[in-house]
Amino acid sequence: MPVRDGRDTVELIETQAAELSALREYLAAQNASLERVAAEFETLEAAVAEERAAWQKEAEKLSRQNRRLSSPWAVGLFGGYDPFRKEAVCGVGVTYAVIRF
Repeated sequence: MPVRDGRDTVELIETQAAELSALREYLAAQNASLERVAAEFETLEAAVAEERAAWQKEAEKLSRQNRRLSSPWAVGLFGGYDPFRKEAVCGVGVTYAVIRF
C-alpha cells in the first residue's frame, strides 16, 4: 500500500473516531435529559395519585354529608306569639319533612 493511501486511511480513522466521540457525548447528554424527564414524570404521577386520593376522600365525605342531609328527620327550634295569653313562646321538637322545597 502506498504511503499516501496509508495516511488517508489513518486520517479517515481519526476523523471517524472524532465523530464517534462527539456522537457518544451527544448520546450521553440525551440520556441524562431523558433520565431527568423520567424522574419528573414519576414525580408528576405521584402528585396526580395524591390529588386523585384527596378528591376521592372529599367525594366520599360529601356523599356521606348528602345522605345525612337528605334524611327527613330533624330537630327544630320553634318560636312564636300566643295571642290568647299575650306571651311569646318557644320550644324544641323533632320534625319530619313531608315536602321539601
